[in-house]
Amino acid sequence: MTLTEDLNITCGEKVADAYEETFDLFSHDHTLSDLGMLDAKAHEIELTVGGQDFLIAQSPGALQSGRKEGTTGAAVWQSSVRAAEWLAHPENVLFTSGLLTGESLVLELGSGISALVPCILARRVRQVVATDQQHVLKLLQQNVDKNLQTHETGIRKKFAEHSQHGVQALALDWEEDDIPKQLSANDLGTGVDVVLACDTLYNYALIEPFVQTCVEICRPRQAHREQTANDMRPTACVIVQQLRQAEVFEQWLETALRHFDVWRIPNDSLSDGLREGSGFSVHICVLKM
Repeated sequence: MTLTEDLNITCGEKVADAYEETFDLFSHDHTLSDLGMLDAKAHEIELTVGGQDFLIAQSPGALQSGRKEGTTGAAVWQSSVRAAEWLAHPENVLFTSGLLTGESLVLELGSGISALVPCILARRVRQVVATDQQHVLKLLQQNVDKNLQTHETGIRKKFAEHSQHGVQALALDWEEDDIPKQLSANDLGTGVDVVLACDTLYNYALIEPFVQTCVEICRPRQAHREQTANDMRPTACVIVQQLRQAEVFEQWLETALRHFDVWRIPNDSLSDGLREGSGFSVHICVLKM
């Protein structure tokens, strides 16, 4: 069965119209009235996700720095917490559908500093490549190293020690970098299984470079499949978004639909923090042939 056939079964019909999808999502009451940042002033945040305790270092100073590259990646956001909780669930639909397996290679765009999603996924997939701009990587790597460690013994300890090698932090700037060159230079030239992005689209200027980056990350797998007649599945993009501005969301979807087939993950396949009324949505995008 092809990926498209699987997604039609898992998610239902593809999204056909950006306006209708936007209207449907934004017609529900949303529970979040703020931007979605956990605590902009804290230097450390403690929380438990998927049964795992995290201690996450933040950089409140960086949030106030006015850095031209942006500062949003210097804090922990609700989107990452909710996505990590969803991904940690034993019956997560990405795993039960076979979209993700223990051998999957996942690339996260706009990881920020929290390392929540990479650390959760490292327990369940072969490798996670966590990407963001260069100035974010030091704190991201620090949080990865800290939160992949465990004091447990026996099998779980051996697994956790092995997982230390399952997360790679990589600089990737959507607007500045040559994406194919960066992928090839980091042994990702034949593509990845899944691209994951949490709350990376919050203004109009990010839409075109983000979608184009997704296209360029998906193309190597498509090309590899065509050249080798390999039956490996195409790359899928999983996009988690906080529903802030309907106009930004609609423009993203219009842009995405030019290049991708798009499905919305239905309520019964999401955790409570991502369902209708939560103020969040999750879509899967597959590059058109």
